[in-house]
Amino acid sequence: MPNAQGLAVITGASRGIGLALVNRYLEAGFPVLAIARDTTVLPACKNLTVLDADLAGRAGITRVAEAVKSLRLPVAVLINNAGVQNAVDFTGPDSANPECPDCIRDEIALNLTAPMLLALCLLPLMLRPGGTIVNVTSLVSRQPKPSAPVYSASKAGLASFTQSLRVQLRSEGIHLVEAIPPLVDTGMTAGRGSGKISPEAMADAISSSVRDRKRLAAPGLSRRVLLLNRFWPELVGKILARS
Repeated sequence: MPNAQGLAVITGASRGIGLALVNRYLEAGFPVLAIARDTTVLPACKNLTVLDADLAGRAGITRVAEAVKSLRLPVAVLINNAGVQNAVDFTGPDSANPECPDCIRDEIALNLTAPMLLALCLLPLMLRPGGTIVNVTSLVSRQPKPSAPVYSASKAGLASFTQSLRVQLRSEGIHLVEAIPPLVDTGMTAGRGSGKISPEAMADAISSSVRDRKRLAAPGLSRRVLLLNRFWPELVGKILARS
């Protein structure tokens, strides 16, 4: 983890990986801006600023930028962790649900558009050189999950955006990390799979990649699946389709 020379901005901070990251960066001495819809579970301490913001809308992005400016600190780390996964069946009842278009729009807005807009708004406020942006994607960014086509597409887009932004920002001294969790023991994975890692283990992998200026945070099973996907993509596709 880098020296605490600036602010750590963490989205999706009220549970799971996000909450574990808040605790890790507070322990390391960083002032933290924690962004979440439910702020009641976050600890009260002098180095923590909590912001209730809906990142699926432009107003929420604006509130984050204003909060960062008010703290008068450069952003050392921006971690785009917030996300949602919905099961959408384009051939079944979902296609006739009048709320389905809004659900699709909001899922893309949170998973893909929000990280883009946060990067756009906060880049002028980032530590140069030395700042880091972490985008949390998914293994389904490589092989889509048929039951979650919108989630898969949004995470694939975020992975591509991360690669592109890495090249654009190289001369600015700003580092990009793509975090690819395996199954993590969170609410999103309840009742699915086995061999899950803890949110704290994933937070450690992310913070270590930031500290060591690595491009990828893919602990345990994630790294093995990524390697397997290089040689047997059809097999990985079948495995992830059952996840």
